[in-house]
Amino acid sequence: NNDNDPYDDHGHGTHVAGIIAANGNIKGVAPEANLTIIKVCDNTGSCSDSAIIAGFDFCINNKNNFNINVISMSLGGGLYSNYCNDDPLAPSINSAVGNNITVAIATGNFGSDSQISAPACVQNATSVASSNKQDSISSFSNRNIITDVIAPGENITSTWINGNYAALSGTSMATPHVSGLVALLQEYRQLTNNKVLTVSEVKSALKSSNKNITDSNGLNYTRINAYYSLLSLDLP
Repeated sequence: NNDNDPYDDHGHGTHVAGIIAANGNIKGVAPEANLTIIKVCDNTGSCSDSAIIAGFDFCINNKNNFNINVISMSLGGGLYSNYCNDDPLAPSINSAVGNNITVAIATGNFGSDSQISAPACVQNATSVASSNKQDSISSFSNRNIITDVIAPGENITSTWINGNYAALSGTSMATPHVSGLVALLQEYRQLTNNKVLTVSEVKSALKSSNKNITDSNGLNYTRINAYYSLLSLDLP
């Protein structure tokens, strides 16, 4: 809105933020996490590349000021069968990862079993598809061979604007489950060893789960499990 107030005038961002860190009538994945809110979309949900890049720049430049360990992006578009490292947002994603910030990005909701949206298809991103409460892949969820993990994304109740709550479905809802788990993993490592996990260590921990989901095309995906991810950090 060309001002300094990141207030949500759409609703989507508040829902995503609640999945990560709500700490009231409902609990997010990491209810004591601190959020740094970057408004890059307008009141219709449209997000320009220039605004998103500026958001990345803010997070990277203020990583130490706000202890930013993960960027959660529930946005994207298009369909790609393989890595899209020429995407306009790729340099920003690569820069964030180079500064040891995990970038979790939704794969999109076109229902493709062989393609995912950009910028989730950027190689250094952590791409997130959606599952339902029966541990099946959501019918709307894009996924393919380069998808990193799956997380719950159907009928997720979370915070909404004006003090309300709402249940929504989408890879947008799956992604903040992963982002919240990244926050838990980083907090655990800092408390136990006074260290920070690398992005590659985070990805490995996210994939340390007791639940795998096989798609109809034979591809196998890891559905995140916070307990098993934490256990993996204690393995020799």
